[in-house]
Amino acid sequence: MSKESYKRRTKNEGKKKTGRRRTPISVSTQLRLWVKAGGRCEFLGCNEYLLRDRLTLSETNYSDIAHIVAVNINGPRGDDPLPLSERNEIDNLMLVCKLHHKLVDDKKYVRKYPEEKLIKFKREHEDRILRLTGIISGNKTTIVRLRSNIGNDSVNIPKEQIYAAIYPRYPEDDKGLEIDLTKLPGTDSPSYWKSGAECIRDTIKRFFAPSIAQRNPEHISVFALGPIPFLIQLGCSLGSKIPTDVYQKHWDNQSWVWKKRGNPQRYQVIRRKTNLNQSKVALMLSISGSISETDIPSNISKDYNLYEITLEGKKPHPMCVRTKGDLYEFKKTYLGLLREIHTLHSETKEILLFPAVPVSVAVMCGIARLPKVDPPFIIYDFNSAKGKFYKTLKVR
Repeated sequence: MSKESYKRRTKNEGKKKTGRRRTPISVSTQLRLWVKAGGRCEFLGCNEYLLRDRLTLSETNYSDIAHIVAVNINGPRGDDPLPLSERNEIDNLMLVCKLHHKLVDDKKYVRKYPEEKLIKFKREHEDRILRLTGIISGNKTTIVRLRSNIGNDSVNIPKEQIYAAIYPRYPEDDKGLEIDLTKLPGTDSPSYWKSGAECIRDTIKRFFAPSIAQRNPEHISVFALGPIPFLIQLGCSLGSKIPTDVYQKHWDNQSWVWKKRGNPQRYQVIRRKTNLNQSKVALMLSISGSISETDIPSNISKDYNLYEITLEGKKPHPMCVRTKGDLYEFKKTYLGLLREIHTLHSETKEILLFPAVPVSVAVMCGIARLPKVDPPFIIYDFNSAKGKFYKTLKVR
């Protein structure tokens, strides 16, 4: 049946029902709607609590139940093909204050509030209520965001994606900590890496300084997009004293939520080169991409004890880290190697680091490093134009 035929039939149904008493919304449907809406107005931005008058604080039912598609064809949005028999169902109903019921149904404004917009209001409100009421006490987290320019564009991480990723935790506050590197000089500037590292260290130090902010976060959630050396610096600056979850964007679905399923990722340590000078150590991290010895400076490949962490039984690829378990499996392998380096190369003053890693792994490299045990890192970054790694930062 065509849409036009369906509309004609629906209009005929409406004409037959003219003059009949409107079928009431069932008590069970009203109760379900109240629970889904959390007793608050579902109109976007209102959120009015509907059991209490905000002026007098008198408590009674101040709500209305609005139909997204009117119960008859002559009402607001009533010419929609939704069958008349389904118009009292919960998916077509919104819990609203009397003011916004009047607004969405008023002839003057009804075109401004089509069915699609009201459905979006309803879904976003009910999703938020479900998320907030599902929060367990003590699950607060401080959101730490780092953003920088990728190419010529500044990339932002929407709050909605952050809240979905941290659930059932919830933000300590609406602001958290944002580290903004978008105003740095260009990557060709001699001060680029130094300025960015100083910005990261200083911003974190100020934010967590007890004498200034009196903050004592119980948990941290990290969301970051930027060059790998800055992400490692971010992890080092945060450290491991406070429990921390690290997130990354999954490009297949544009989400920051860790995957729930997937074959566990395993990692292996390979000793590529052995040198008599035990104080010289370099580490390649071939996780999101393969690194060959020809990619790194020739003197390092020749004169250093060269280690590599890579995937076990697979070729490195950008989407290899999909679950939180994959990340912590890397952390376990990485920490084991750092302890081995500490034992075998106790005189080393620094570790040269060549990373080809996902965002979350880069941050974890910094977090997991023990500043009182492990030597500083000299971090190299890959220059795709020249096909080589070059020195960027020293992190302690």
